[in-house]
Amino acid sequence: MFDILIFGAGAIAAVLILIFLIMPSMNWSALRKPGRMERRLAGYATSNWIHRNADTQPNPLPLTPENLKAGQGDFEEHCAGCHGLEGDGENRFEADFSPSVPKLTGGAQKWSDGELYFIIANGFSMTGMPAFGKNHDPKEIWGMVLWVRHLAQLNQQEKAALQSRNRMTTEQHEKMMKEARPEPEAIHHE
Repeated sequence: MFDILIFGAGAIAAVLILIFLIMPSMNWSALRKPGRMERRLAGYATSNWIHRNADTQPNPLPLTPENLKAGQGDFEEHCAGCHGLEGDGENRFEADFSPSVPKLTGGAQKWSDGELYFIIANGFSMTGMPAFGKNHDPKEIWGMVLWVRHLAQLNQQEKAALQSRNRMTTEQHEKMMKEARPEPEAIHHE
């Protein structure tokens, strides 16, 4: 009995040391790229969280040109800033995300429709992925799922149109930033 108490006290002390001494001294910067073990643990935990909690239903929204266009519009308004217009993970913020923003044309296509809906609706804590389920209609989220599925099948004409719009928005952004921060005036010495 005494051994169990000693072991329990040691375990509690180890956890407290980890929480209050070791973890605060770790590098939590988004500039730091996580190591292989950290990526594996995070991937394992998030994948299992999704598999255990997401509905397995297919998208109830039919794939029509109207629904696809609406899904594209919602995606561009809410998702393209981080994921890029083409879903390539190239964020418009010129910012470092950790973990990096996923490419929606690659591994994300392996998720079921219900899992993609779950991810969009619930987001991911401490990743930059917000939750849209509270403030958006399920039809909007299912429309975004339709568009995410379509991103992996973009034809050349659609890609060219998105790339053209991406260049335009980049140029608009650069112009806006230049106007917001004009060059400092030269200092005049008398």
